[in-house]
Amino acid sequence: MSKGTAPLYSKIEKALKDWILEEKYKSGELLPTEEELARMFNASRTTVRNALSNLEKAGYLWRKQGKGSIVKDIKLSQDLNYLSSLTESLEQRGVAVTTGMLSITKTTPPQKVREEMGIGAEQKVYWLQRTRIADGIPIAYVNNYIMAGIVPNLEQKTKLLEVHGLYSVLEEQYNIQIDSCVETIHTYISGPMEMEILQLDKPVALFLSKRVTRTADGKIFEYVTSVIRGDMHSYTVFLRDRQKDNS
Repeated sequence: MSKGTAPLYSKIEKALKDWILEEKYKSGELLPTEEELARMFNASRTTVRNALSNLEKAGYLWRKQGKGSIVKDIKLSQDLNYLSSLTESLEQRGVAVTTGMLSITKTTPPQKVREEMGIGAEQKVYWLQRTRIADGIPIAYVNNYIMAGIVPNLEQKTKLLEVHGLYSVLEEQYNIQIDSCVETIHTYISGPMEMEILQLDKPVALFLSKRVTRTADGKIFEYVTSVIRGDMHSYTVFLRDRQKDNS
């Protein structure tokens, strides 16, 4: 193998992953057998098996003895009719969610964040930076800015935040009553920074969600931006009744 040339199992792994993401093989469907893949890629079954094993570890498929390699449901949906965190939405669907790149800093937020939260430069927030990993695949990069005064010593809750959703921690540890939010969602194509953070091997469409969240007394306590893989996530909205023209 010449210098700089990817091993064959890696090329097979990438090709199969592209097929899954492009839905050539959909959730619940069987991939070709090891023998068929070996013929397709002119490779040994051992090489094919290595590629399939890596895809299974990455959460793209599961392998059942006597049946074959079955594509997992990697297109995850979030219901926008209820106020929930991304983690809660995924866990409700049975997805194993873990946290990466967790950092918590007490700081003065940027001007844009202060404007969204309606606070002055003298007020401090806790800034949380995290990646959310769904069934082994990095799916989102999240920045939360939370009023420091209502979550004292939040940096001491790192271990809890690694295994639980943020809103669950705020409700159970700080008795915060999360009441409502305004969320705006845009789309764009990933750049070099997002590709590195989300471990992408090619540009994909991303959702950029911006949320301002209030407590039960109407006060803003959080501003959050979430960058979420559009090829692995969708939003669902329930609509009812037409707007009446009162003119």
